[in-house]
Amino acid sequence: MLLAMIVSVMAGVWIFLQPYVKEFQDNTNWASANGIADRLEDRFAVVGVAPEGVGIRQTLSVVSTQVIPIMNSESWTISADLVGYDKTEIEEINGSAFTLQTDNGSASMVEIITPDGTENYTFDDLGDLITINHNLNVYSFVMITVYDDSGEPIHRHVGITISGVKVVTLMQKGHHEIALINDARIEKFPDESWIISQGPDLELDELHDGRMRGSLRLVDVTVNGSLSKGNQIAFDLISLGPLELFSGQALNLRITYISSLDSIITPQIQEGWLTDYALHRASGTLDQHRGISPWQRASGADGFTIDAGELIDLEIDLHRIEVRT
Repeated sequence: MLLAMIVSVMAGVWIFLQPYVKEFQDNTNWASANGIADRLEDRFAVVGVAPEGVGIRQTLSVVSTQVIPIMNSESWTISADLVGYDKTEIEEINGSAFTLQTDNGSASMVEIITPDGTENYTFDDLGDLITINHNLNVYSFVMITVYDDSGEPIHRHVGITISGVKVVTLMQKGHHEIALINDARIEKFPDESWIISQGPDLELDELHDGRMRGSLRLVDVTVNGSLSKGNQIAFDLISLGPLELFSGQALNLRITYISSLDSIITPQIQEGWLTDYALHRASGTLDQHRGISPWQRASGADGFTIDAGELIDLEIDLHRIEVRT
């Protein structure tokens, strides 16, 4: 009789504690997932600046967590004039053609660099608008540099597709996800929308001469192979070599950004970048705004610029990391 009473009481206590036990398990799994994400971010930062071929071996304990690749999750386009005596515009038509136009016709050569190789095109009379066709694959990366007749670069246009990884953890109501894409951290709880915990690494500051400086680090992480499942996973993080995309003066800067992770990510990034601009616009003090502003339409749908497209100092690097399993 006494034993039956004890068992009955213990069963009642267990039923009462069950929700708290489940919540404790969720909190433990969430903390573990964030610890894994922190370690991956630290390793990406170290390997990203290393010379080509240099890397580290990484082992992770993943009892209730998976690390999953996110391929081609962001698209960036960055273009700027590198001199003040001509304005150049490049518009991509498709994967094998683009148009080129300059105000003063100073362009005489175009260099196209992709992972497939390099092609050069020269022309004597640029005219108002020309179309250039090429035979390179520009899907993942393309850098187009325009030169004048003295060989000085006058404009650069870069298109990049960024990949990353996702840390997925099982919880009572579904899966918790942390996306590590391009130095940003985006988080999603079960039955909730994605929230940007940390945006892309775009920094602004003012130099001693009053000129603005923009710095951006792009991080592309690709997975070569399959990340195995189990209590532990091991893989190599190998640097493919950092690339310097822009370094020095730039005018008419235009940046476009599109996220394919979820439809709500791009508007959130745009809103975050334009917060200061929106405040100045609402108060009627746009003439005092210095920083990120929209390119053409106020929504940012056409892209963004810095300091209204005036002369700035621009530093943009691409860190390329490969995960080998």
